Amino acid sequence: MISTETDRLMAKRLENLENGVVQLDTRVASLDDKVTHVLMQNAELAAQQGEEFRSLRTQLNEQRVELRKSIRKLTGGWTTKCHLMLFGGGLVAWTFFMAWVMWS
Repeated sequence: MISTETDRLMAKRLENLENGVVQLDTRVASLDDKVTHVLMQNAELAAQQGEEFRSLRTQLNEQRVELRKSIRKLTGGWTTKCHLMLFGGGLVAWTFFMAWVMWS
C-alpha cells in the first residue's frame, strides 16, 4: 500500500515537473523569438543608418567641392582687380616720379 501511494505521489510530482518544464520551454522559446525579432530590427536600422550616412557624406563632399569652386572664383576675381589697381597705382606713381625728375 505504501509503495503504490508512493508511486502515485512520484508520478504526480513527475507530471508536475514535466508540465513545468514544458511551460518553461514555451516561455524560453517565446523570449528567444522576441530577442531574434529585436536583433533583426537592430540590424535593419543599422543598415538603414549606414546608407543614410553614406548619402549624407556624398552630399557634404559635393557641397565642399562647390564651395571651393565658388571661393576660388571669388578670390580669383578679387585678386585680379587688386592686381590691376596696384599696377595702375604703380604706373601713376612712376609717371609722377618721372615728371618730377624731368622738371626738377
